[in-house]
Amino acid sequence: MIHQMAPWVPTFIQSTKNNTQPFLPFQIATTDELTNTPRCRTVVFRDFLFKDKKSNVLTFNTDIRSGKIKESFPNGLDTTAPIEACFYFPETMEQYRLRGSCFLVSKKTSNISKKIVEKYGIVSPGVSGHHKEDLYKYEDEVNEAMGIENTNATTGENNAAKGSVIRPPTTTEWQMEIRRQWYSLSRTSRSQYRKPDPGKPITSETSEKLDKIQRGVDGTDENAGLENFALVCLCIDKVDYLNLKNGSGGERLIFTRTADEDANDLENWIEEHVCP
Repeated sequence: MIHQMAPWVPTFIQSTKNNTQPFLPFQIATTDELTNTPRCRTVVFRDFLFKDKKSNVLTFNTDIRSGKIKESFPNGLDTTAPIEACFYFPETMEQYRLRGSCFLVSKKTSNISKKIVEKYGIVSPGVSGHHKEDLYKYEDEVNEAMGIENTNATTGENNAAKGSVIRPPTTTEWQMEIRRQWYSLSRTSRSQYRKPDPGKPITSETSEKLDKIQRGVDGTDENAGLENFALVCLCIDKVDYLNLKNGSGGERLIFTRTADEDANDLENWIEEHVCP
């Protein structure tokens, strides 16, 4: 799959820049695969995958022990799940409904689905060349954690030297992205991942542990929660964009992702103007 920045991304980026709030919350809707029950939650948009807006992949953080993970990925953390996300920007009266598939990246993810990587044209950040300095500074830490001797085989400089060769991200690069986003969180946010399992009843034991974590005297390393930390990556197939502030009566566009098999699977987006 060969792709470029999707046509809805520049508008979305501008909408985020117009947002004056310190965080950008949005809603995600999933289906519990075991009960076929719809679920909806509010999460916080963190960044594009690998800090690369051309990836067209949005991310948010989650605890792999949470209910949303158990409901959406009952067959394991290495699978994918359908998802719909909804962003609303009250200051500019814009709404984005994004539909597609999601997958997880965590320390416990043994591999990323080759099928979804190929389908959405996710390439190595070393090849794309965007913000390598923000990612590869964690290479030594990842290699040490994985028991890999650093031979500079995966450094940004070495990847850049490979020119335009298209290849998927390596395991090391996925793990570096986890750390990039982990360290972008505040210490308070990181401490949330050291807490008892979400949904666990409050007892004297769990209450004491929560209190110690809140006061920073729980006796554990502040990176201990990394074991429970995960990125949820949203791969988008369809975008329903509504702008109620633009023009008379508003504006609405539907962007639909397609792949042209006659053009070496070149990714295309069909743009359609519809009634608001």
